[in-house]
Amino acid sequence: MRIFAKSDIGLKRDSNQDCYDYEKLKEDILWSVVCDGMGGVNGGDVASALAVKSIREFLVKNFLPSIVQNEIENILKKSIEKANSEIFSKSQTETDLKGMGTTVVLVAVFKGKIYIAHVGDSRAYLLSNDKIKQLTIDHSMVQKMLDEGEITREEAQNHPNKNIITRALGLSNDVNIDYSVESKKVNDKIIICTDGLTNYLDCEEILECSKRKKGNDLLDELISIANKRGGSDNITVVLLSE
Repeated sequence: MRIFAKSDIGLKRDSNQDCYDYEKLKEDILWSVVCDGMGGVNGGDVASALAVKSIREFLVKNFLPSIVQNEIENILKKSIEKANSEIFSKSQTETDLKGMGTTVVLVAVFKGKIYIAHVGDSRAYLLSNDKIKQLTIDHSMVQKMLDEGEITREEAQNHPNKNIITRALGLSNDVNIDYSVESKKVNDKIIICTDGLTNYLDCEEILECSKRKKGNDLLDELISIANKRGGSDNITVVLLSE
């Protein structure tokens, strides 16, 4: 698989509080992480960068071609738990960083399987056979309202409280991580992104763009559309494709 990644400040923010990273170990063994920081003038920048750095350090030592599949869940979760602990500790010792946090989506591809660990409302999608499937469920107030039938999916897309998340790294010493596994077929694509993209494009629009564009051209188109529709947040997109 090939990895393409881009991050854009958007049109309304003074800084980019998104952060991402990736590593390809072999053709069928790789990982990528995307984080969207929050908290004050500098807090979001610090939280997302610290999370990505911490996760990279852990995975470099533990996510190796020699691992067996039943170890992957523990490795991905431990990397996120370590990041959570470091962010929370730093927020407790530096007053201007108090309350900082970040979302995280960590995706690993290992020999025909996709492993996803996430916290917050950044997302991962699987594009397969002209269909798109959201692999993550937002940890947000709007998603909770949607699950409980209080609002429709159309109302959720433009809800004024859609930026309020119910889980994030760094807010406490413990973190609840969602984890799932999907099968991967040849030619499947994976998109990992922050809500700067999904606030403006729904699943079907992302799928339609993927039919017209490939690689970096696809990332450019997705980011361009989000900016043309308002660009109110930072926009980060990572594409894993054949």
